[in-house]
Amino acid sequence: MRKSLPLALIFALVGFGLSAAGAAAQEKPRYGGILNWYDYADPGRLDIHSESPLGVQQAVAGVYSGLLHYDPDDPTKIVGDLAERWSASPDGKTYTFHLRKGVKWHDGQPFSAADAKATFDRVLNPNFKSPRCGSMLKPMVASVEMVDPHTVQFQLKFPAAPFVSAVASAWCRVVAKHVLEKYGDLTKPEAQIGTGPFKFKRYERDSVIEWEKNKDYFIPGLPYLDGVKQFILKGAPTQLAAAKAGRIHVWDTWPPMKKTQADELKSARGGEVEVYQASINTIFLIYMHTQKPPFNNPDMRRAVNLAIDRQELVAKTLEGAGVPCALLDPKLVGDFALPLAEVNKLPGCRQPKDQDIAEAKRLVEKHYPNGIDVEAAVRSVGGYIDRAQLVLSQLRKIGIRGTLKTYESAAGFAVYGKGDFTFITTQDRAMVTADPGDVFALIYTTDAGSNWGKWSDAKVDELADRGLREANRTKRAQIYHELQRHIMTSAPSAVPVGWVEGWFFQDKRVRNYKASPTIYDHSTFMKVWLTQ
Repeated sequence: MRKSLPLALIFALVGFGLSAAGAAAQEKPRYGGILNWYDYADPGRLDIHSESPLGVQQAVAGVYSGLLHYDPDDPTKIVGDLAERWSASPDGKTYTFHLRKGVKWHDGQPFSAADAKATFDRVLNPNFKSPRCGSMLKPMVASVEMVDPHTVQFQLKFPAAPFVSAVASAWCRVVAKHVLEKYGDLTKPEAQIGTGPFKFKRYERDSVIEWEKNKDYFIPGLPYLDGVKQFILKGAPTQLAAAKAGRIHVWDTWPPMKKTQADELKSARGGEVEVYQASINTIFLIYMHTQKPPFNNPDMRRAVNLAIDRQELVAKTLEGAGVPCALLDPKLVGDFALPLAEVNKLPGCRQPKDQDIAEAKRLVEKHYPNGIDVEAAVRSVGGYIDRAQLVLSQLRKIGIRGTLKTYESAAGFAVYGKGDFTFITTQDRAMVTADPGDVFALIYTTDAGSNWGKWSDAKVDELADRGLREANRTKRAQIYHELQRHIMTSAPSAVPVGWVEGWFFQDKRVRNYKASPTIYDHSTFMKVWLTQ
């Protein structure tokens, strides 16, 4: 079962690593060593199912296994992980997964289909907020049943095109039934008991996360590394300094480097590193709360949508590394994306901005003749402060005056999840899979996992549901074109600024590392080794 990706994305993902991959193919894997990595923020709560920050997923990426996963040897393919094989019924509504035997949890308990059922019952529970795995699977899956101790079966509500890629996501890892029963949730370090290639060893807040080799891993001979150490490094200057000093082996995570940072790293490290540019399947958004003034008024949301200069934001804050305006990026999803020639003519995206600014000022003055002051939330990570300041300078032109309120990363996500904000000046959301439907399931439908602004639009829900159900590729693309047009000409709570790109590096001592279609699915390091 192969998931196809646009060729441009495949080349972007694997082209940078050809020399390293060629070298790896001629070498015998070396055992031992610790791979040094970094996490952009302290994860805080570690529950892979109830949280959505990349920092949480990174913290436990190598600890858990999934039923399926993206093949570490070819990240464009989905292969079995805890499932040896799987099959679909002729009508596409029943998927049966046959599980490996003899697998043990890190505490020595045996793995069985009961764990898989407990995992997916958890994320599918209507009362459980699962912003990544749950938001993908709830629209598609009717029930999960244990057929026998080594077989689990999913009953779908309809034949769903993205089902297999969703199950393979790093956010849908299988957790232990007995651990859930013991701890109630997975927020604490002691609850991180998986079946993955590494065991969770240590977590010191704001400092370090460590994994150690799982000597009883179910794939003989793996992993090669003795462990992985993640330094929690906040802020681009600190991250870049660590890279230049050789303190970290891989920068494959968010935020990407800017071009000037990449050039600085190459100057400092020279031939010791490979630096490459890539898309990271991540969209830059601005959020407004639709149930709080002033943005409970659609006119005010339209004004913000008109006033934001996406081209300026991408040019100045991302140094041009991105795709402004697009709700779906053609580089990532091909013809599922609305053509950029059409997108760039829409209100809010068209240049020059004079007409849109005039209309935005009229809308604001209609309701607030003297303008209005708003509190503008931002997480103090990844260059967000610089972005936020430029966003607010653009909005001042139309009479919206913002005052920044900054949050530490985990605290910010908690505030956003509870809806305790009026305006979020900048927030990136990485897609869970490479399927075009992810954007809508994650951000725009009523029950979307990151629909923090509580926007609800019946047409969006209806079109998104039709997109999941449509098996014909051409018809599915037409549905998503209509959906993109509707969102971009409405008054959504989440304004798309653009798709983020950037620069990354790996130390040349790192072997057999290959990037995946998302920033989530290449981080188990199960087949990576170090040359010395």
